[in-house]
Amino acid sequence: MRRFIALAVALALAPATAALADKKSDQSPDMGDPNRIICIKASKPGTRIVTSRSCHTAVEWALLRREQRQTVEKLQQLKPRAY
Repeated sequence: MRRFIALAVALALAPATAALADKKSDQSPDMGDPNRIICIKASKPGTRIVTSRSCHTAVEWALLRREQRQTVEKLQQLKPRAY
């Protein structure tokens, strides 16, 4: 059961992580402003029509990336249990 939950969390975070890594469009003159709003459109896997738009400040995006990275690292460090 624990493995299933860990796998579900990893799969849920994978598209968001990929979307954050691919976007380089926030190259504006005010890059140093931590309170600037950054909006990202992400399409749902398996469809070209359904998209979601997520807007956060630069600080919030950094926190989200750090949390996702920590979650992935924790999942990678899990040792498989023998049944």
